[in-house]
Amino acid sequence: MANKQIRYRTNRQKNIHYNTELEEIILGTCLIELSAFSRTFKLIEADNFYDESHQKVYQCLLEMFEQGIPIDLATTADYISRIKGIENLSGDNVSYFLMVLTNNISSSVHLEYHCHIIKSMYIERELLKITTSGVGNECTTTEKLKILEEKLFNLKQNNAADDITDMSTLMVNLYKHQDKMQITGGVGIETGFYGLDKQNGGFHGGELIVLGARPSVGKSAFIGKLALNMASKGTHVGIISLEMNNNEIAGRLAAIDTNLDFNTTYRGLYKDENEREKMYNIINNRTANYPIYITDKTNIDINDIRVKAEKMKRTYGVKCLIIDYLQLVETPYYSNRNRENAIAELSRKCKIMAKEMDMPVIILCQLNREVTRRKGKDRYPQLSDLRESGSIEQDADIVMFLHRDWMSGFETNDDGTTTEFEADLVVRKWRNGNANFTIKLDFEPKKMKFIERKGEIFTISASSSNNTFQQYTTEDKPF
Repeated sequence: MANKQIRYRTNRQKNIHYNTELEEIILGTCLIELSAFSRTFKLIEADNFYDESHQKVYQCLLEMFEQGIPIDLATTADYISRIKGIENLSGDNVSYFLMVLTNNISSSVHLEYHCHIIKSMYIERELLKITTSGVGNECTTTEKLKILEEKLFNLKQNNAADDITDMSTLMVNLYKHQDKMQITGGVGIETGFYGLDKQNGGFHGGELIVLGARPSVGKSAFIGKLALNMASKGTHVGIISLEMNNNEIAGRLAAIDTNLDFNTTYRGLYKDENEREKMYNIINNRTANYPIYITDKTNIDINDIRVKAEKMKRTYGVKCLIIDYLQLVETPYYSNRNRENAIAELSRKCKIMAKEMDMPVIILCQLNREVTRRKGKDRYPQLSDLRESGSIEQDADIVMFLHRDWMSGFETNDDGTTTEFEADLVVRKWRNGNANFTIKLDFEPKKMKFIERKGEIFTISASSSNNTFQQYTTEDKPF
């Protein structure tokens, strides 16, 4: 291992992998200009410096900044020597070492850019380290790949590209967005559920969308209908299924699209030859041509999902990703944390993935048991019902719940009619649109098919006495 480390260090090239003179300029500027360090904050970290003494100095500057200690030559020398107990840096007296750092400073005008250069060189060093030193021999090949994927993901998060945009650029981008919205009628990716598209303009790139429900309510069936709706409008959809295999998914999608029972499409239990021919004709001429791409591999973590999503986007042009479901994603890197923290990290990375890949990411989630204990008008799911982590509702741009009275033990309505074929899509959060409304759905259990009911959107108000129905008009809704 030592030989590998030596070989890795000797492969470093000045001005490609490191630049100690530029590091000195950054540190020297921070020591002589009052506001300089704050300009470097979060642009660069202590371990981004190549020289170990420079790392120590920047770490001390960071600690002083966080504690509100003024940064200059004298206070920094005192902090390093007296508080940290460091007697010398690179063999020199601390005060002398710091004074030398300030010798060649003339201007701080390019300080931020200098930080970007150092961060880029740090990334080059880390890539060299990964490719030269590897991850050791104590891991299996699969474990090594996962460790490398995690390291590469972290490096990507450290990308040194300038992420600051001025107002003029923001406004130009807004004009472009408005032009695009005018062409589409204000709708991003059409969901095919009129209530969602009419109310809030469908889904948009960068959004994290959560669909929650209790077990057996129909999350996977609903998401199948959603995927078919989007694909029928030309949107390429990727599905990462951790719960069902490809045959089960195919059977569900075929049942929805052919309007036949799931037993027919999955188990081949046709009534007669005419039904078989009907199914084959629809599948061959329509269902098989939808741009939906599926992987059913289990025991995968968030880095595996990221790799699959990038491949789907690059190879098949996928513009919307569905993950079924969040609690089944492996969390090997968080074994020393509690489950809530692990799920919170997954949620955060799903949001980052949505933003960086500029696509809606839809994650299915389980709900806790608390929702089953509520009765009457309080029986509908709330944001607090999301299982294992409150971070999910914070990270999500959109939170929707699928609810069926029949599965909650409410088998009849007030008028005595059965609830078996009824469902509700409850929208609790929509960051850039309307929230707290329910879309009424009809459900066909044998076909595992949800259909938006004609006529109404149920608006939930803070006071149950003010709950209202919003009527569709014939002009609004093209049934």
